[in-house]
Amino acid sequence: MKFGKKIILIDSLIIAFLTALIVVAATVAGTTVLHRNIRNTLIDTVSSRASVISGAHGVVPDDFDYNVGGVYLSIYLSDGTLKNGSFPGSLDLPIRKGVVTPVSIEGERYYVYDFAVSIEGRDDIYLRGIVSASNDVWFAAIVSFSALALLLAAAGITLNIFSVRRAIEPIDRMRREVNAITTSKDLSKRLSKVTSDSELARLADDYNYMLDSLEGMFRNHERFTSDVAHELRTPLTVILSESEYALGEAQGTEEKDESLRVIYRQSKRLKAITDSLLEFTRVANKLSIELRPLDISAVTQEFLGDYAFPQGVACHTDIEEGILVPADVTLYERVLQNLVDNAVKYGRAGGTVAVSLAREGEKVRLTVADDGIGMSKEAVEHAFDRFYRAEASRTDKSGLGLGLCFVKEIVRLFGADISIASAPGEGTRVTITFPASSVILSGGVAEVEGSRG
Repeated sequence: MKFGKKIILIDSLIIAFLTALIVVAATVAGTTVLHRNIRNTLIDTVSSRASVISGAHGVVPDDFDYNVGGVYLSIYLSDGTLKNGSFPGSLDLPIRKGVVTPVSIEGERYYVYDFAVSIEGRDDIYLRGIVSASNDVWFAAIVSFSALALLLAAAGITLNIFSVRRAIEPIDRMRREVNAITTSKDLSKRLSKVTSDSELARLADDYNYMLDSLEGMFRNHERFTSDVAHELRTPLTVILSESEYALGEAQGTEEKDESLRVIYRQSKRLKAITDSLLEFTRVANKLSIELRPLDISAVTQEFLGDYAFPQGVACHTDIEEGILVPADVTLYERVLQNLVDNAVKYGRAGGTVAVSLAREGEKVRLTVADDGIGMSKEAVEHAFDRFYRAEASRTDKSGLGLGLCFVKEIVRLFGADISIASAPGEGTRVTITFPASSVILSGGVAEVEGSRG
């Protein structure tokens, strides 16, 4: 059974049950009240009419009414002898003073009440009242109420069917659209917007956000596969052609040795590519890593002190001491390696590499800047893309275009942000910002990791 039909069936059963419960409760409560009122009316009527006889000193007036508001009145002696009166059917019931007794007369239910008439000198006269325990008006009211309740229940069930179908319609539409996306395998499709501000609208937005993420992942995967194939094709093509040349066309040992040297260089390039890809994949596929308090001030100073800057390239540093953040020392050093390598590679000859590390408010910023050729706006926008390498002036065939992308993945694991500011001819500045939540006060850490040792 479909979900919508289940809801309709369950809601209809609940409405029917509640309607029946209300009708039964109202009938029971109303009947109880009705019978109490009938008994009270019987007692009041008999008592008031007995007072008329008492006031006449036992003489029954000629105009005495033996049927008052449906109450039949009869005068009896204490031995059960009927003196006068009116009553329905035949009744053989001994006198029961002051007690309302339910009886059945000719198949119908009645209440009987005997009241002792107070007459001076006599105590054997009783006024008996008999009244029907049923009430046609009340029965008609119960029937009318039940019919009204059934009509309301039917209206409620109809409204429930309409409401459920209307509520389920967006879900059915979402299901059809999801099936269409699944069948077509087209991740560019999206679910239609749900106009109402409801949980379904948020569900559709969340599902579309998931589709955005999946589409981006698959596109990145396709692009990554294509880029890897492109990167591997060149050295493999060179190795194949040189092997064919050495085996077939090479004349003498010298030409064969040259082919072997080319094959060796391209094999080393293949190894470098695969090593870089494996290292990048290991980092990129991690959702998180174990971070420990790291004195990045000490690590940065030690790294720059050991770095072999080319002759003529100056390194200016401005490192604030005692800055601690949660990080991994190996990955942090890899970040420094990539950023400083790029600054040296694309800086001008005899130029300067500037490295600064300082607290700025509650945040910490690490900046690596060069005064080299800079980058165009388009290059800055794609700098973190896998295998992206800028225009010819910045292209170095020894690189794979994974450096800044690798740095970004490491920075992501650190919970920090990275940005690039650059312009052609004005150098490049790369800034990593650690948020306030990750900055650790130096006095609050029991054990701090400095460097490799």
